[in-house]
Amino acid sequence: MPNPGMNIERCQRIKSALERALRAGFVPFRDKRAGRGSSVSEAARALAEAGYSEDRNSIENFIRTQERRKARGVEHFLPDWSLYAPAGVAPAEIRRGQVRRWILTAAQDDTDIHPRFWSNLQAFARHIEAEILVAGFTYQQIRHSDRLTLANTYRAEIRPYLRFDPVELGPVLFCAEMNTLPTAARPLSGLLAYSRGRDAVFPHAKLAYQTAPASPGSPAPSLMTTGAVTVPNYVAKKAGLKAEFHHILGATVVEVDDSGAAWCRQISATSDGAFQDLDTVVRDGQISTGHRIEAVTFGDLHYPTIEDHVAAALWGRSEDALIEALRPKFAFIHDLVAFEATSRHVEGDPLHRAVMVRNGLSGVEGQIRGSAGLLREIERPFCLPVVVYSNHDDRLLQWTRSQVDRRDVENVAYWHRCNLAFYEALQAGDEDFNLFRWALKDADPRRLEGVAFVPRGGTFPICQDTGGGGIECGMHGDEGPNGARGSAASFARMSRRITIGHTHSPEICDGVYIAGMTGSLDQGYNTGPSSWRRAHVVAYPNGKRSIITQDERGRWRA
Repeated sequence: MPNPGMNIERCQRIKSALERALRAGFVPFRDKRAGRGSSVSEAARALAEAGYSEDRNSIENFIRTQERRKARGVEHFLPDWSLYAPAGVAPAEIRRGQVRRWILTAAQDDTDIHPRFWSNLQAFARHIEAEILVAGFTYQQIRHSDRLTLANTYRAEIRPYLRFDPVELGPVLFCAEMNTLPTAARPLSGLLAYSRGRDAVFPHAKLAYQTAPASPGSPAPSLMTTGAVTVPNYVAKKAGLKAEFHHILGATVVEVDDSGAAWCRQISATSDGAFQDLDTVVRDGQISTGHRIEAVTFGDLHYPTIEDHVAAALWGRSEDALIEALRPKFAFIHDLVAFEATSRHVEGDPLHRAVMVRNGLSGVEGQIRGSAGLLREIERPFCLPVVVYSNHDDRLLQWTRSQVDRRDVENVAYWHRCNLAFYEALQAGDEDFNLFRWALKDADPRRLEGVAFVPRGGTFPICQDTGGGGIECGMHGDEGPNGARGSAASFARMSRRITIGHTHSPEICDGVYIAGMTGSLDQGYNTGPSSWRRAHVVAYPNGKRSIITQDERGRWRA
């Protein structure tokens, strides 16, 4: 029989509040995993909100009392702790035809959130039916033995969304346990193996993105950081001032479909908390769709190795194709032609040449003509293709300079035509003559009308009204500063926003974004583990950018 002194209604009310919190992902009493936070704290919050005078201490005392009653074998009102449902989802749990979405961001302890950005994130989450998860990080050199206690140092608005343990998002891992100092210059340093071959998202106030090498035939996992929902809050010393400069109001959108495929892309907000994701703009808590993007930088094309389903998903005539759905003003083209027949990787190899002849890839003029046709496939009335002169394109000039093999009857005539064009331009004093551009114009019935071309050493900035000189999109990335080989780190020293290609491995390093591949991930010469991935960089009119990936089917979003 119940104790006559027990308030049965109160006991049942507290038990129900605790069990609701457990089902929502708040952890049991004394559990250190910290999921969304303490079920005791969440129950106290919910009961106080409903007008009942309960706090954490009173609920903990209630639990201890019920534990003693259970130990004595009498009636008790302990909640069923097994109802705890950890956040996250395994791929097998996504039903057929279903798409699950999450918005991941980070927050600094003892720091104000950006109210307008937080409001916009919540509105966007409702719009795309996504769950918001916030991982906490600390800046002060303090130690917390209890992560539940640590949760109380974050602003009340985000506490229900906080996570301090890894969260399974289908094939993607949200490493919410990773507490990296916000002053870290390279927040992904040493973490490429941390996710054990899975795509992973780490909380940090600075945007970063890298791919880890994978075995041939296996997709290269992407690792990235989130950006933050809190405002900059750093000590005014060198490390803190640098961190404030790179602080991003941002988040990562994760989409997973029933096939187990996943797409992750970055949200980066302006100072007023507004942002654009694909064709959706979120401002002042309001959603509007159908907006254009400023530009897309496709991963290196390497024609003719582009697979049909990949091309169709990017510039096909379907309304689902990226170029039709996002309607960019510019489409930047890197490494337009593979020029496998003139590659140093296969030079002098008669067996490889036999394979190229069999596959119809041994004709240099044919590849030029095909790539000119590809530019016309990409061209739209609303979109200008921009060919960025690249190292693979330069192979035509290298081939023209070399000694001709007169037994190569398929190419010898075109070799002479290229040399004649070069010498005629030289005699005419045309200092700006570019053999690759001449070849494309010669192969195109419209002489490249409606197609722009950026020569070696040229420039093509976009979004110039967003400050800082805009985003430079006219460099391929093979030639770095001071004659060094190009890399994200070397270009980052230029202290401006740049989008390049060349490495085939997508990356974000400070203001440098690198697109991945569009052509085949097997180019014949990359026989070992590879970090190459099909990925493209989209730029928004507000000057923000995001990396868009494609899965094995070519799909670029769920």
